[in-house]
Amino acid sequence: MNLIAPFGFFGAGNIGDESTLQGFARLVDSSANGFRVWVASRNPSHTNKVEPKFKYFKFRGRDPWRRWARIRAQAQVIIGGTPIMDVLGKWPLSELTPLIEAARKEREPVVFIGSGVEGLKSEESRRLVAQLIAPAVRHWTVRSARDKQRLLSYGIVDDRVTVAADLAWTLERVSDDFGRNLLKQFDLNPNDYLIGVNLTNEGFVNREQPELFQIVARFLDALIEKRQARVLFFANEVREEESFDKAAALKTLALMKNQDSAYVIPNDYRTPQQMLSLIDCCDLTVSMRYHFCLFSALQSVPFIALKRSDKVDDLCWDLNWPYGATPSALDPCVLLDMASEIEQRKAVVTHNLHRQAHWMKIRSLRNRAGLAALC
Repeated sequence: MNLIAPFGFFGAGNIGDESTLQGFARLVDSSANGFRVWVASRNPSHTNKVEPKFKYFKFRGRDPWRRWARIRAQAQVIIGGTPIMDVLGKWPLSELTPLIEAARKEREPVVFIGSGVEGLKSEESRRLVAQLIAPAVRHWTVRSARDKQRLLSYGIVDDRVTVAADLAWTLERVSDDFGRNLLKQFDLNPNDYLIGVNLTNEGFVNREQPELFQIVARFLDALIEKRQARVLFFANEVREEESFDKAAALKTLALMKNQDSAYVIPNDYRTPQQMLSLIDCCDLTVSMRYHFCLFSALQSVPFIALKRSDKVDDLCWDLNWPYGATPSALDPCVLLDMASEIEQRKAVVTHNLHRQAHWMKIRSLRNRAGLAALC
Protein backbone atom coordinates (compact mmCIF):
# COMPACT_ATOMS: atom_id res chain seq x y z
CA MET A 1 0.00 0.00 0.00
CA ASN A 2 1.22 3.49 -0.86
CA LEU A 3 1.00 6.02 1.96
CA ILE A 4 1.48 9.78 1.93
CA ALA A 5 2.38 11.81 5.01
CA PRO A 6 1.45 15.34 3.85
CA PHE A 7 1.66 17.20 7.15
CA GLY A 8 5.01 18.82 6.48
CA PHE A 9 6.57 19.66 9.83
CA PHE A 10 9.52 17.29 9.37
CA GLY A 11 12.79 18.98 8.47
CA ALA A 12 11.66 22.28 10.02
CA GLY A 13 14.37 22.31 12.68
CA ASN A 14 13.03 20.14 15.50
CA ILE A 15 15.23 17.17 16.36
CA GLY A 16 12.41 15.56 18.33
CA ASP A 17 10.22 15.45 15.24
CA GLU A 18 12.88 13.51 13.36
CA SER A 19 12.99 10.95 16.19
CA THR A 20 9.31 10.16 15.52
CA LEU A 21 10.13 9.81 11.83
CA GLN A 22 12.74 7.19 12.72
CA GLY A 23 10.25 5.49 15.00
CA PHE A 24 7.68 5.33 12.22
CA ALA A 25 10.25 3.68 9.96
CA ARG A 26 10.74 0.96 12.57
CA LEU A 27 6.97 0.55 12.80
CA VAL A 28 6.68 0.14 9.01
CA ASP A 29 9.55 -2.38 9.05
CA SER A 30 7.69 -4.45 11.64
CA SER A 31 4.60 -4.63 9.42
CA ALA A 32 4.12 -7.42 6.91
CA ASN A 33 1.99 -5.30 4.59
CA GLY A 34 4.71 -3.77 2.41
CA PHE A 35 3.95 -0.09 2.93
CA ARG A 36 5.67 2.48 0.72
CA VAL A 37 5.72 5.97 2.20
CA TRP A 38 6.20 9.47 0.79
CA VAL A 39 6.75 12.17 3.40
CA ALA A 40 6.40 15.95 3.14
CA SER A 41 9.52 17.72 4.41
CA ARG A 42 10.67 21.29 4.74
CA ASN A 43 14.23 20.06 4.31
CA PRO A 44 14.25 16.82 2.25
CA SER A 45 18.04 16.47 2.24
CA HIS A 46 18.15 16.54 6.04
CA THR A 47 15.25 14.15 6.58
CA ASN A 48 16.72 11.75 4.02
CA LYS A 49 19.95 11.75 6.01
CA VAL A 50 18.10 11.14 9.29
CA GLU A 51 15.78 8.42 7.93
CA PRO A 52 16.58 7.13 4.42
CA LYS A 53 13.78 4.55 4.35
CA PHE A 54 11.19 6.99 2.98
CA LYS A 55 10.83 9.13 -0.14
CA TYR A 56 10.57 12.86 0.53
CA PHE A 57 9.05 15.78 -1.30
CA LYS A 58 9.07 19.50 -0.59
CA PHE A 59 6.22 20.64 1.58
CA ARG A 60 6.04 23.93 -0.33
CA GLY A 61 7.21 25.06 -3.75
CA ARG A 62 7.46 23.16 -7.00
CA ASP A 63 8.36 19.51 -6.69
CA PRO A 64 7.23 16.78 -9.13
CA TRP A 65 7.69 14.20 -6.39
CA ARG A 66 4.79 15.77 -4.45
CA ARG A 67 2.46 15.35 -7.41
CA TRP A 68 3.68 11.80 -7.97
CA ALA A 69 3.16 10.95 -4.29
CA ARG A 70 -0.39 12.30 -4.35
CA ILE A 71 -1.24 10.34 -7.51
CA ARG A 72 0.12 7.10 -6.08
CA ALA A 73 -1.21 7.49 -2.53
CA GLN A 74 -3.91 5.11 -1.35
CA ALA A 75 -4.07 6.45 2.20
CA GLN A 76 -2.93 9.37 4.28
CA VAL A 77 -1.00 9.09 7.53
CA ILE A 78 -0.31 11.80 10.11
CA ILE A 79 2.91 10.76 11.84
CA GLY A 80 3.64 11.71 15.45
CA GLY A 81 3.83 15.29 16.64
CA THR A 82 1.02 17.13 18.40
CA PRO A 83 -1.34 17.92 15.53
CA ILE A 84 -4.36 18.55 17.77
CA MET A 85 -3.58 21.72 19.70
CA ASP A 86 -4.19 25.45 19.55
CA VAL A 87 -1.96 26.89 22.26
CA LEU A 88 0.20 28.44 19.51
CA GLY A 89 -2.82 29.97 17.78
CA LYS A 90 -4.42 28.72 14.56
CA TRP A 91 -1.48 26.48 13.62
CA PRO A 92 -1.31 23.47 13.34
CA LEU A 93 -5.06 22.98 12.85
CA SER A 94 -5.09 25.62 10.11
CA GLU A 95 -2.58 23.54 8.14
CA LEU A 96 -3.91 20.13 9.05
CA THR A 97 -7.60 20.67 8.33
CA PRO A 98 -7.26 21.32 4.55
CA LEU A 99 -5.13 18.18 4.20
CA ILE A 100 -7.75 16.06 5.92
CA GLU A 101 -10.55 17.62 3.88
CA ALA A 102 -8.64 16.87 0.66
CA ALA A 103 -8.25 13.23 1.70
CA ARG A 104 -11.95 13.07 2.48
CA LYS A 105 -12.87 14.36 -0.98
CA GLU A 106 -10.55 11.80 -2.58
CA ARG A 107 -12.02 9.10 -0.33
CA GLU A 108 -8.58 8.27 1.02
CA PRO A 109 -8.54 6.71 4.49
CA VAL A 110 -6.64 8.70 7.12
CA VAL A 111 -4.89 7.46 10.26
CA PHE A 112 -3.05 9.33 12.99
CA ILE A 113 -0.13 7.38 14.44
CA GLY A 114 1.65 8.15 17.72
CA SER A 115 -0.12 11.51 18.01
CA GLY A 116 -0.26 13.94 20.89
CA VAL A 117 -3.52 15.69 21.76
CA GLU A 118 -3.64 18.90 23.80
CA GLY A 119 -6.52 20.49 25.63
CA LEU A 120 -8.08 22.82 23.04
CA LYS A 121 -8.65 26.40 24.14
CA SER A 122 -11.22 27.62 21.64
CA GLU A 123 -14.65 26.42 20.55
CA GLU A 124 -13.61 26.92 16.92
CA SER A 125 -10.75 24.44 17.37
CA ARG A 126 -13.15 21.92 18.90
CA ARG A 127 -15.53 22.42 15.97
CA LEU A 128 -12.76 21.81 13.42
CA VAL A 129 -11.74 18.58 15.12
CA ALA A 130 -15.26 17.27 15.68
CA GLN A 131 -16.83 18.24 12.35
CA LEU A 132 -14.02 18.35 9.78
CA ILE A 133 -11.16 16.17 11.01
CA ALA A 134 -12.69 13.35 13.06
CA PRO A 135 -15.20 12.09 10.43
CA ALA A 136 -12.36 11.44 7.97
CA VAL A 137 -10.10 9.55 10.39
CA ARG A 138 -10.29 5.77 10.37
CA HIS A 139 -8.13 5.28 13.46
CA TRP A 140 -5.93 7.14 15.94
CA THR A 141 -3.04 5.82 18.00
CA VAL A 142 -2.06 8.26 20.73
CA ARG A 143 0.78 8.77 23.17
CA SER A 144 -1.13 8.37 26.43
CA ALA A 145 -4.47 7.58 28.03
CA ARG A 146 -4.89 11.29 28.66
CA ASP A 147 -4.63 11.95 24.92
CA LYS A 148 -7.42 9.43 24.35
CA GLN A 149 -9.66 11.07 26.95
CA ARG A 150 -9.22 14.43 25.22
CA LEU A 151 -10.17 12.92 21.87
CA LEU A 152 -13.25 11.32 23.39
CA SER A 153 -14.24 14.71 24.82
CA TYR A 154 -14.02 16.11 21.27
CA GLY A 155 -16.50 13.51 20.04
CA ILE A 156 -14.23 10.80 18.63
CA VAL A 157 -15.61 7.27 19.02
CA ASP A 158 -13.86 5.13 21.65
CA ASP A 159 -13.08 2.12 19.44
CA ARG A 160 -11.28 4.33 16.92
CA VAL A 161 -8.58 5.26 19.45
CA THR A 162 -5.71 3.07 20.67
CA VAL A 163 -3.47 4.14 23.54
CA ALA A 164 0.10 3.47 22.43
CA ALA A 165 3.15 5.70 23.05
CA ASP A 166 5.35 8.17 21.23
CA LEU A 167 7.10 6.66 18.23
CA ALA A 168 10.48 7.88 19.51
CA TRP A 169 10.41 5.26 22.27
CA THR A 170 11.49 2.71 19.66
CA LEU A 171 14.93 4.37 19.40
CA GLU A 172 17.85 2.52 20.93
CA ARG A 173 20.11 3.93 23.59
CA VAL A 174 23.41 5.22 22.16
CA SER A 175 26.90 5.62 23.58
CA ASP A 176 28.33 8.93 24.75
CA ASP A 177 31.18 8.79 22.21
CA PHE A 178 29.87 11.51 19.89
CA GLY A 179 28.93 13.74 22.80
CA ARG A 180 32.27 13.41 24.57
CA ASN A 181 34.21 14.16 21.39
CA LEU A 182 32.10 17.22 20.63
CA LEU A 183 32.40 18.60 24.16
CA LYS A 184 36.16 18.18 24.04
CA GLN A 185 36.22 20.31 20.87
CA PHE A 186 34.77 23.14 22.98
CA ASP A 187 37.36 22.55 25.74
CA LEU A 188 34.66 21.11 28.01
CA ASN A 189 35.51 18.22 30.29
CA PRO A 190 32.94 15.41 29.91
CA ASN A 191 33.93 14.17 33.39
CA ASP A 192 32.67 17.34 35.10
CA TYR A 193 29.22 17.45 36.69
CA LEU A 194 27.21 18.50 33.63
CA ILE A 195 23.68 19.86 33.53
CA GLY A 196 21.98 19.84 30.13
CA VAL A 197 19.39 22.61 29.78
CA ASN A 198 16.82 22.98 27.01
CA LEU A 199 14.40 25.92 27.21
CA THR A 200 11.93 27.71 24.95
CA ASN A 201 10.95 31.38 24.73
CA GLU A 202 7.27 30.98 23.85
CA GLY A 203 4.83 33.77 24.56
CA PHE A 204 2.15 31.60 26.18
CA VAL A 205 4.71 30.23 28.67
CA ASN A 206 6.14 33.65 29.46
CA ARG A 207 2.65 34.96 30.14
CA GLU A 208 2.06 32.16 32.61
CA GLN A 209 5.42 32.77 34.31
CA PRO A 210 6.95 36.19 33.51
CA GLU A 211 9.99 35.44 35.70
CA LEU A 212 10.75 32.04 34.19
CA PHE A 213 14.27 32.87 33.02
CA GLN A 214 15.19 34.60 36.28
CA ILE A 215 14.00 31.57 38.27
CA VAL A 216 15.92 29.09 36.11
CA ALA A 217 19.03 31.30 36.21
CA ARG A 218 18.97 31.41 40.02
CA PHE A 219 18.50 27.64 40.17
CA LEU A 220 21.43 27.00 37.82
CA ASP A 221 23.64 29.44 39.72
CA ALA A 222 22.86 27.57 42.94
CA LEU A 223 23.79 24.23 41.37
CA ILE A 224 27.02 25.66 40.01
CA GLU A 225 27.98 26.94 43.46
CA LYS A 226 26.87 23.78 45.24
CA ARG A 227 28.29 21.16 42.86
CA GLN A 228 30.86 23.04 40.79
CA ALA A 229 28.59 22.12 37.92
CA ARG A 230 28.91 23.11 34.30
CA VAL A 231 25.72 24.13 32.50
CA LEU A 232 25.27 23.20 28.83
CA PHE A 233 22.46 24.91 26.93
CA PHE A 234 21.14 22.70 24.13
CA ALA A 235 18.71 23.44 21.29
CA ASN A 236 16.33 20.62 20.41
CA GLU A 237 14.68 23.12 18.03
CA VAL A 238 17.48 24.74 16.05
CA ARG A 239 15.68 27.62 14.34
CA GLU A 240 16.95 30.93 15.66
CA GLU A 241 13.68 32.84 15.84
CA GLU A 242 12.97 34.66 19.08
CA SER A 243 10.54 32.05 20.40
CA PHE A 244 12.93 29.12 20.16
CA ASP A 245 15.65 27.47 22.17
CA LYS A 246 18.75 29.53 21.43
CA ALA A 247 17.00 32.79 22.34
CA ALA A 248 15.80 31.21 25.60
CA ALA A 249 19.33 30.04 26.39
CA LEU A 250 20.83 33.48 25.79
CA LYS A 251 18.17 35.15 27.94
CA THR A 252 18.85 32.77 30.81
CA LEU A 253 22.62 33.04 30.46
CA ALA A 254 22.43 36.85 30.61
CA LEU A 255 20.69 36.58 34.00
CA MET A 256 23.21 34.19 35.57
CA LYS A 257 25.94 35.25 37.97
CA ASN A 258 28.21 32.34 37.05
CA GLN A 259 28.26 32.83 33.33
CA ASP A 260 31.78 31.47 33.01
CA SER A 261 30.41 28.05 34.03
CA ALA A 262 27.70 27.97 31.37
CA TYR A 263 28.03 27.25 27.65
CA VAL A 264 25.64 27.56 24.73
CA ILE A 265 26.30 24.52 22.56
CA PRO A 266 26.03 25.48 18.85
CA ASN A 267 22.51 24.62 17.72
CA ASP A 268 23.43 22.58 14.67
CA TYR A 269 20.70 20.42 13.13
CA ARG A 270 21.80 17.12 14.64
CA THR A 271 20.36 13.66 14.27
CA PRO A 272 18.40 12.26 17.22
CA GLN A 273 21.27 9.86 17.91
CA GLN A 274 23.73 12.74 18.20
CA MET A 275 21.47 14.53 20.67
CA LEU A 276 21.00 11.31 22.64
CA SER A 277 24.78 10.98 22.87
CA LEU A 278 25.17 14.55 24.14
CA ILE A 279 22.47 13.99 26.75
CA ASP A 280 24.26 10.82 27.86
CA CYS A 281 27.21 12.98 28.89
CA CYS A 282 25.02 14.85 31.39
CA ASP A 283 24.39 14.01 35.04
CA LEU A 284 21.06 15.86 35.00
CA THR A 285 18.92 17.60 32.40
CA VAL A 286 16.34 20.37 32.72
CA SER A 287 13.92 20.84 29.87
CA MET A 288 10.68 22.40 28.68
CA ARG A 289 10.54 20.23 25.56
CA TYR A 290 8.74 16.89 25.39
CA HIS A 291 11.29 15.01 23.31
CA PHE A 292 14.31 16.32 25.18
CA CYS A 293 12.76 14.86 28.34
CA LEU A 294 11.99 11.63 26.45
CA PHE A 295 15.57 11.49 25.16
CA SER A 296 16.82 11.82 28.74
CA ALA A 297 14.61 8.92 29.80
CA LEU A 298 15.87 6.79 26.89
CA GLN A 299 19.43 7.41 28.05
CA SER A 300 18.50 6.86 31.73
CA VAL A 301 19.58 10.42 32.56
CA PRO A 302 17.42 11.96 35.31
CA PHE A 303 15.60 15.11 34.25
CA ILE A 304 13.59 17.94 35.72
CA ALA A 305 10.62 18.71 33.48
CA LEU A 306 9.37 22.27 33.20
CA LYS A 307 5.79 21.36 32.25
CA ARG A 308 4.97 24.03 29.71
CA SER A 309 2.25 21.95 28.01
CA ASP A 310 -0.11 19.03 28.46
CA LYS A 311 2.25 16.70 26.63
CA VAL A 312 5.16 17.29 29.03
CA ASP A 313 2.87 16.79 32.01
CA ASP A 314 1.48 13.63 30.38
CA LEU A 315 4.98 12.27 29.86
CA CYS A 316 5.83 12.66 33.55
CA TRP A 317 2.50 11.06 34.47
CA ASP A 318 3.12 8.09 32.17
CA LEU A 319 6.61 7.57 33.59
CA ASN A 320 5.41 8.06 37.16
CA TRP A 321 8.10 10.74 37.27
CA PRO A 322 7.76 13.23 40.17
CA TYR A 323 10.53 15.65 39.20
CA GLY A 324 8.81 18.48 37.40
CA ALA A 325 6.78 21.65 37.85
CA THR A 326 4.46 23.84 35.83
CA PRO A 327 5.74 27.33 34.93
CA SER A 328 3.34 28.96 37.39
CA ALA A 329 4.74 26.82 40.23
CA LEU A 330 8.43 27.35 39.46
CA ASP A 331 10.65 28.27 42.36
CA PRO A 332 14.46 28.06 42.58
CA CYS A 333 14.34 26.34 45.97
CA VAL A 334 11.84 23.73 44.78
CA LEU A 335 13.96 22.97 41.72
CA LEU A 336 17.08 22.75 43.87
CA ASP A 337 15.33 20.32 46.23
CA MET A 338 14.41 18.15 43.24
CA ALA A 339 18.00 18.14 42.00
CA SER A 340 19.27 17.25 45.48
CA GLU A 341 16.80 14.39 45.86
CA ILE A 342 17.72 13.04 42.44
CA GLU A 343 21.41 13.09 43.37
CA GLN A 344 20.83 11.43 46.74
CA ARG A 345 18.66 8.68 45.25
CA LYS A 346 20.38 8.49 41.88
CA ALA A 347 20.74 4.69 41.69
CA VAL A 348 17.07 4.09 42.50
CA VAL A 349 15.87 6.99 40.36
CA THR A 350 17.90 5.87 37.35
CA HIS A 351 16.74 2.26 37.71
CA ASN A 352 13.09 3.32 37.86
CA LEU A 353 13.54 5.59 34.84
CA HIS A 354 15.14 2.77 32.85
CA ARG A 355 12.33 0.39 33.78
CA GLN A 356 9.60 2.85 32.81
CA ALA A 357 11.33 3.69 29.53
CA HIS A 358 11.46 -0.02 28.70
CA TRP A 359 7.71 -0.30 29.30
CA MET A 360 7.06 2.69 27.04
CA LYS A 361 9.16 1.02 24.32
CA ILE A 362 6.92 -2.04 24.53
CA ARG A 363 3.77 0.09 24.55
CA SER A 364 4.89 1.97 21.45
CA LEU A 365 4.37 -1.24 19.45
CA ARG A 366 0.62 -0.67 19.85
CA ASN A 367 1.00 1.97 17.15
CA ARG A 368 0.72 -0.97 14.74
CA ALA A 369 -3.05 -0.66 15.23
CA GLY A 370 -2.99 2.46 13.04
CA LEU A 371 -1.39 0.65 10.13
CA ALA A 372 -3.60 -2.38 10.68
CA ALA A 373 -6.68 -0.16 10.34
CA LEU A 374 -5.61 0.66 6.77
CA CYS A 375 -5.51 -2.99 5.81
